[in-house]
Amino acid sequence: MTGRDNTTPVTVPVETCGDAMKMALLAAHSVEVGDYYFREKNYSGSSLRYYDALEEKPDDPAIHVRLGRALEKLNQTGQATEQYKVALKLSGPEKWSDEAKSALQRLEHASGR
Repeated sequence: MTGRDNTTPVTVPVETCGDAMKMALLAAHSVEVGDYYFREKNYSGSSLRYYDALEEKPDDPAIHVRLGRALEKLNQTGQATEQYKVALKLSGPEKWSDEAKSALQRLEHASGR
């Protein structure tokens, strides 16, 4: 890997890579627990775990969509809408942007906009 001038090698400190791995694992664990709570219809618990995951991976559209789902179940449609909008702004698999778009359309239709 090279720097911006294509001649200077870029080295990443081990701590940075280790920290990134730790953050990714913590986020994955929080999502896993959040998904479990969601399946058990514990939407408050799932939303808390998804918020935890976002602390570790704030640019992950899948987590924003999952949080939006949980917030919808808690009738917090304004906050759910915000999460879906954030998901649309982030790059990631089309699956998540498609779900965010559908959710926004559904919420807008339900609110009579």
